[in-house]
Parts: sequence; structure tokens; C-alpha cells
Amino acid sequence: MSKEITKFGQNLRFLRLQHKPKLSQTDLGTSLSTADDNVSRSAISSYEDGRAEPNYKRLEKISTFFDIPIDQILTQELDKLDKLSILKKENVNDHTSGKDLRILAIPMDKDKDEENIVFIPEKARAGYASGYSDIGFFKNLPKYTLPFLPKGKTYRAFEISGDSMPPLNEGTIIIGEYIDDWNDIKEGTVCIVTTRNDGFVLKKVYNNITNNNSFILKSTNLRYSPYEVDVHDVREVWRLVAHISKEFPDNEEANSLTEMQEAIWRLDKEVLNMKRKN
Repeated sequence: MSKEITKFGQNLRFLRLQHKPKLSQTDLGTSLSTADDNVSRSAISSYEDGRAEPNYKRLEKISTFFDIPIDQILTQELDKLDKLSILKKENVNDHTSGKDLRILAIPMDKDKDEENIVFIPEKARAGYASGYSDIGFFKNLPKYTLPFLPKGKTYRAFEISGDSMPPLNEGTIIIGEYIDDWNDIKEGTVCIVTTRNDGFVLKKVYNNITNNNSFILKSTNLRYSPYEVDVHDVREVWRLVAHISKEFPDNEEANSLTEMQEAIWRLDKEVLNMKRKN
């Protein structure tokens, strides 16, 4: 029995019991299970006792579920760290710059030896929050190639819902280019942001990492308030590069509000940071 496996087992038990609400071994197995990988209570028990070790796929699931880096689960003694230390252990710059471990599932077109563009329909939004790094999740989803997009980049297509991002209408298919280093995102860039809880959203992104380790996400529809997302809750960011719509977007109203929106958004950001300081 290796020292690392023993430490992992201790950490898994600690994380399970510290979870709110506290999880049984059966509860944890159920939470980690997917359609193609059933994690049983006995498997969790064997991991905690050091009698077995998870494969990498399951290890990545555990890391994502508890929001703890894999290397920390394997090498740290988490029960000797206070809760605040665990939450702050991961370096923010490593996370935002892409230096830490990220799993990006990319189906390939074997005949053409190039990446496929997977289409995530609205009905798959909820599943994408947990399945974004699982190649099995993409197995039955539509896949395409688009000749007008530059080669050598990774793209993904999503179907949007709601009316928060005019002039794009509900049902529009948006195509995003994968961004590895989030520090390169320019203020107000329209991006598809994947989060741990919400799946994907299309928003304008404003960098608030210096002030609060967060992004401020804003809609182009003034009826929707901007909100903050902690960078540690963000899983992927895709820069919008194209969209496909069945309807011709009406830009006249959107253009007339652009200057007003930008002024309000700048004020919103200042107000958010002032409230935090108080």
C-alpha cells in the first residue's frame, strides 16, 4: 500500500464527511456516477481504506465534485488544514492562466485527422455542467466541421435560450473558440462561460480578478442585472466567433442603446467593488 494512496483515502473520507450536507459512501458514489460509469458504495469504501485506487477518470470526477485540485488530494493532508486554507490553496493565477490541470474533451474526425465541433443543444445544458470533460458525454451529440473557421483552434457550438443577449434570438447557434489563458480576455468580450453550477451562459465578460478573484458577467438586455462569478467556479471560457440564426437579427434598437449600456456597466462595476469594501 503506497503512502500516496493512504493519503488519498484519508482525504476522500475527510472531504466526504466535511461536505454540507454530510455524505454517506452511497451518497458520494451516486453523485459521482454517470450513465457509463456507476460508482458503487463498495468502490468508495475501498478507496478510503486504501484497498484500491480510482482510475484517472474517477479521480478527475472527485476533484471536480469537491472543487479540490488533484495534486492536493493526492499529496496534502487536508484534515490538518483549516477550511479557509483549503479553499485558498489553489493559486488564482495558475487557474486563470491555464497552468493548472484542465480536462478538455475533444472528439476527433479520424478520417480528416482534425477536431470536430460538438453541438451542445439547450436540452443538454444541465448535463454539460458535469459532463464537459467526459468524452462519453459527447458520444451521442451532433458533430460538425465548418470550413470558414481558422484551422488549429478548438471550437464548440451551443444553442442559446432566453432573451438576455439581443440581437441574438432564442434558438441561435453560437460558436466559441476555446480560451486557455483567461487573462487575455479583453473587457466586454462576448464569451460562452461554463460554470460548475449553471452549465453554459453567453455574456459579456469583465475582468474583476484583481479586486475579487471574479468575472462580472453582463447581458446586452438592460432588464438583466450583471452578476459576479468566482473564477474557481469557472470551468471553460469560449470566445464568441460566429453565430447561426434562422432569423435576421434587428440591430437598430441594440445599437441605439450601446453607449448607455457601456456607461451603466462601468458604473455597476464600481458599485460592486465599493459595496465589497464597505
